[in-house]
Amino acid sequence: MFNFEFHKPDYVDFVELLAANIGVPFTNKLLQIPDRLGRGYVWAERLPMGITILVSETTMHQEFTFTRHPTTEEYFSLQFNEYSSEVSKKGTLLNKNRYGLQQQSAARLSSTATCETYVLPEGVSLQTVRFFFNAEQLSHLLGPAAMNDVLTRYFPFLLKHDCLEPIATEYRVTLNELQVSEVTVPLRLNYIQNRVLLLLEKFILRLSDRQDLSLAKAKRTDDETLRLMKVETLLVKNFSQKGPKIDELSKISAMSPTKLKNDFKRMYGLPIYEYRQKNRMLKAKSLLSMGKFSIKEVGSMVGYTNLSHFAQAFKKEFNLLPSELYAKDGVLVYNT
Repeated sequence: MFNFEFHKPDYVDFVELLAANIGVPFTNKLLQIPDRLGRGYVWAERLPMGITILVSETTMHQEFTFTRHPTTEEYFSLQFNEYSSEVSKKGTLLNKNRYGLQQQSAARLSSTATCETYVLPEGVSLQTVRFFFNAEQLSHLLGPAAMNDVLTRYFPFLLKHDCLEPIATEYRVTLNELQVSEVTVPLRLNYIQNRVLLLLEKFILRLSDRQDLSLAKAKRTDDETLRLMKVETLLVKNFSQKGPKIDELSKISAMSPTKLKNDFKRMYGLPIYEYRQKNRMLKAKSLLSMGKFSIKEVGSMVGYTNLSHFAQAFKKEFNLLPSELYAKDGVLVYNT
């Protein structure tokens, strides 16, 4: 077991200290996990507004426990976490751990006003995008009046009840653009900051859409929410393979097919298969935007063996063909 404590609400400082503690270099704001500890990467960056971001994809050979101590000036951390444990064909965990975790994807808000401890279990894969921000930075995004409403109405409820927010479609495209080991685009820091602010904006807009947070929470138990999050993660985990059937998802979620369909649509805004298809096309668009793959390769990566069928599905979703995306001065332009 590895225990790590930190105090400063700064993810660049956090990764520098982590690198020193495990004895690996932190070069160009990137930490590569050594084979002796696991696999994956962690990178951090300090953005022009002063917000610090951490992005990682890791699977560790031992349990890691992180403890963040309280600070006098309050900062908030918005975290988008996707956990998964490998499962055999028989449905048993290949990486045994006491958490019994298989799939979970959620966004969560925390505050540096209180101590926080989080655990990365042995053998569990974690993809995360998280960033620290304070009231001044929030005011810069929202304006003073809206900021005060958020800080007095929404954030206290989320922090008190430790609410988990589903990572729905509107988050995933932006997260996909950040969840890479290296962001190499023109105006890199501005590119990252724009996406951080977009994630924060979407998070707050989703909160404001709920007129009564306590009522919304009461409609569904925490356990039901976690089971629906597990279903959502399975739906978008691997588009190169056929998606799971409703009967399979019903067993995994321990819900009847009817309850699963109704609750999933209520939580994510779309029926199950429409949700998967929309995310499938968003993944294709994200892959095309990287400029590293041909249209045929992208189609195959999202499960299409017929290029014409892929083009039709893409056209239906975005009202343009994959071939109608083009690069200009090294930047992809969308004709939408």
